[in-house]
Amino acid sequence: MLKTIFKDQYEFDTYVLNQIGRLEKGYLTKSEREILNKMLTKDYKPFFRKEERKKLPLVTDINCLTQPCQEVTKEDNVKEIVQKLKDTLACYDGVGLTANQIGIQKKISYIKLPKITKDRKIEFSEFILINAKIIEKDRPIKISNESCLSFPGVKVSTVRYVFITVEYYNEKMELQTGVFQDIEALVIQHECSHQEGKTIFDYKWRAK
Repeated sequence: MLKTIFKDQYEFDTYVLNQIGRLEKGYLTKSEREILNKMLTKDYKPFFRKEERKKLPLVTDINCLTQPCQEVTKEDNVKEIVQKLKDTLACYDGVGLTANQIGIQKKISYIKLPKITKDRKIEFSEFILINAKIIEKDRPIKISNESCLSFPGVKVSTVRYVFITVEYYNEKMELQTGVFQDIEALVIQHECSHQEGKTIFDYKWRAK
């Protein structure tokens, strides 16, 4: 997923050049190509960090991350956990986070994805996924260099699916069913894996 927040103009310019190289090699998804095209327009104004935030800690111990999370119940303080996920994700260049990555063994994930609006602006769509289950998936695809905030600097080629159907509860503990594709589907699969105690290493691409 493409970055949308940068330290300064130099970081932005360097990043865009690197993504153009990835585009030429065919590594970008449809959503990423749309965002990159927007970045290349004259009217695009990058978001620059006003100040460096003190990063909240993330769980990096694979032994903890490979323990399946517990089901969320009405007795759990969902709002508090969601807020902790939002605060922590805001410290990193990421698009999703699950509660076990901040030391809470509960099936709650928070996703924040940039998208292009009809008037060519970048906005963010947010998802709260609680007790999520992927009930349908279609069209397996190789994802080159999938990464995870809990394993900084590590990239793995994985197998994911282009289309998925997910059952989950929202922040109000209302049962939802959603159909997702492209980058949304990829990120949701990543976070659903965390809820089940699985990591990118469990989905490593293996040539037939």
